[in-house]
Amino acid sequence: MTTPQRQDFILFSDQSVIPTELRAVSAEPQHHLFLVTSTMATQPLWLINALVETCVSGGPFSLNGPSASLKSNPNSITTIASLVHEENFYHNALRKLKVNANGYQVLDILTNFILKNNDKPSDKVLDELLELFPADVQSTIILEQPELLLSLIRGLTADELNKKFILPLMKKCKLLIVASSIDLFQNNENEPLDTNNSDVQEFTRFVTSLIYNSIVVMNLRSLDTGRSKDVTGSLMISRGGQSTNSPLSVHVVENEYLYLTQKDSTKLFYR
Repeated sequence: MTTPQRQDFILFSDQSVIPTELRAVSAEPQHHLFLVTSTMATQPLWLINALVETCVSGGPFSLNGPSASLKSNPNSITTIASLVHEENFYHNALRKLKVNANGYQVLDILTNFILKNNDKPSDKVLDELLELFPADVQSTIILEQPELLLSLIRGLTADELNKKFILPLMKKCKLLIVASSIDLFQNNENEPLDTNNSDVQEFTRFVTSLIYNSIVVMNLRSLDTGRSKDVTGSLMISRGGQSTNSPLSVHVVENEYLYLTQKDSTKLFYR
C-alpha cells in the first residue's frame, strides 16, 4: 500500500497558519478569533502546540518541519490559559518541541478555582479572570475550554460568558484562539440531544457564538470507522462567521486533512 504524501498545515491563502498581517504591528487595533473544536477522542493538544509554535517561532515546525518563515513580533508574548490543564502541562509539552519559553507565558487559572470563587457573583469572577490576562493589542491569547465556566460559575449563562469574558478578552489582544470541546454535541449519535436540558442549551448557544465570531474553525473529528493504525482522525478547516467581514487581505482555505499521531509527533495528509 502506498504511503500518502505528507502535507503542510496551512489555514490561509498566503500558505500561512497565521497571516503576516496578524504578525505585524498594526497602527489600528484588530481583534480576531480562531476556533478549535474537538472531542475526548480527538485531543487537540498537538494542534494547540502547533499554533503556539507559529505564534512564538513563526511556523508550526512540529507539523511542517523546518522552513524559512517570518517571525512574530518579538515585543509581544503569547499567553496560554486552560480550564483543564495545569501550568506545568503546557511548559512540559512545549519544552519537548523546543519552543522558546521566553516567547510565551502560561496562566494558572485552574488551581483551586472552585475554592477561590465559590461564593463570588459571576460578574466578579469573570472580571478577576480578565485581569489575569495582559492588555497587549499586538499579542495572542490561547484559551482552552472556557465553556467549562458555565458549569464552574453558578448561574452563568452563555450570553454572559460571551459578552462579559470572551468579547472583552478579544479586545485585549490581536488574536484570540479558543479551543472548545464539543462532546456534548456528539454524546450519542444514535440519540438526539435533549434540547430541553438547560445545560445543553447554554453550551450550544455558547459554541454557536464562538463559531459566529470566528474567522476560521478547525474541527478535529474521529473517523467514522474508528481509529486505525494509519490514521488517527481528521482535521476540517472551514470559514467562521466573521470570515467575510475580516479586514485581512487573505482568505481562509477550506480543506480537510487526515492526521496520524504517534508518540510525540503528528503528520498531516490530504483526504
